[in-house]
Amino acid sequence: MISWESSTFIARPAEEVFAYVADVRNDPNWHKDVQSATVIKGHGQLGEGTVFDVKAKVSGTEEIIAYEAPHKVVLKGGDMGKMVPTDIRTIEPVDNGVRLTRHVDLDASGFMGWMTKRMLRMITKRNDQFVENLKQVLERSRPA
Repeated sequence: MISWESSTFIARPAEEVFAYVADVRNDPNWHKDVQSATVIKGHGQLGEGTVFDVKAKVSGTEEIIAYEAPHKVVLKGGDMGKMVPTDIRTIEPVDNGVRLTRHVDLDASGFMGWMTKRMLRMITKRNDQFVENLKQVLERSRPA
């Protein structure tokens, strides 16, 4: 397993940040590898068992496997060949906002595992940028 993590402060309430990051349909606004995401399984309200069809550099599905509003959502990737990512998005209230942490665990076998290990520094930097993009989107798009 390969892991990486990035955190940032966001000047928004925990409930607002959680609602935004728990809905993978918002990912194309901040995660530049994601082109689109649609709900393919769920009953209107997001929660455990909601499944998204994600079009990205590596397309597949993401299922919410843990939904602890307004503190944590865990997404498990599927249909991605030899890569199985688990994306943990944690929101911790702090003075005047939250600390958002995005932690990714990746099970990758064969050549993909070997390549991912070699590219870990670049992947971590990209994750840092994605988290900063999220901060900018949330702080710019809504009044303080």
